[in-house]
Amino acid sequence: MASNKKSKVDLVEIDAARINDVCDNYFKWKSLNDSLKSFCSRGINMPDSISEPIGCFCLDYFWNKGSGGDAITRDGRKVEFKACSNFDSDLTSFGPTCEFDNFVFLRFNLNENLCYVYDTGLSSDEVKKLRVNSTQTIEDQQKLGRRPHIRIIDEVINKLGLKPTCVFNIRRCEIVETVEV
Repeated sequence: MASNKKSKVDLVEIDAARINDVCDNYFKWKSLNDSLKSFCSRGINMPDSISEPIGCFCLDYFWNKGSGGDAITRDGRKVEFKACSNFDSDLTSFGPTCEFDNFVFLRFNLNENLCYVYDTGLSSDEVKKLRVNSTQTIEDQQKLGRRPHIRIIDEVINKLGLKPTCVFNIRRCEIVETVEV
């Protein structure tokens, strides 16, 4: 019997109190991540419960704690956030049924405690056309039920010459002037 799942939308506005809590949790995550990396080669992924509220705060979006998209813009568009905690390199994946109106990439600089926010303006239809290898696009792999991986820094930010939409200083819990990458 087929499942009849419905998306559960639970929108939250990220105000000053919430962003302070998120920034506190970032430093707890960072401490654990540093500790783990001291005895193994890989740390732990940036939790979306940290990255998504930061993106929402910076872009004045509603954070969706439910399902069916990471955030919603003030005019109702569905937003997909992806984040990386390695500033110089990423390997980002998209699920086989991922649909969104706008893609935002969050690039964390852990040494400086900054988050570079890139509002790419790309929809899921445009992202699907990106190449994952010499013969396949994201869409090709999604149609095969795979979860395609792509390097957003190389294939989107650098290729399109994107500059950060804004930069968030995590220590000060505030948006700062755009910093050169």
